[in-house]
Amino acid sequence: MKYATVQDMVDRFGERELIQLTAGAGAVAVDAAKLERMLADAQAHIDGYVGKVFALPLVGCVKPAPTPQAPTATVLVPPPQLVRFACDVARYYLYDQASPEHEVFVRFKAAQRDLEAIADGKAVLACPWGGEPGLQISAAAPGEGEVMHSFARREITNDSIAGYR
Repeated sequence: MKYATVQDMVDRFGERELIQLTAGAGAVAVDAAKLERMLADAQAHIDGYVGKVFALPLVGCVKPAPTPQAPTATVLVPPPQLVRFACDVARYYLYDQASPEHEVFVRFKAAQRDLEAIADGKAVLACPWGGEPGLQISAAAPGEGEVMHSFARREITNDSIAGYR
């Protein structure tokens, strides 16, 4: 599942800006291939954080999508937070340089902080329609979260090292 699409980027930041960032001056259309690469890079960046909490790939949120033929139909969509994070991170990747006070950099850092909070368990990745976006990884069972180690205490005394030179 893709967290964000080219259309999501156009809806958030406008076609004019994306044409300038992907295709350059004088172009009349967004370079969709370049934008897709940036979105894929952004998704990989996000997965590095989300993967600490959820098994990847995410299943997605079950969103109602009724039609006259199927009034109870649903679709799987990424959590809305991830759409925003992916768009902000991809946009940041498109900028060659963004000073710390630039809006693009500020949005990237905000997404970064939110992703760190999700990875650390201080925030949740939520589905507004209910349910979970994927299978949560349990840190309580060894092998699925933290690796557990157990070592016996060792004391070094004159008696224990007798015979070694």
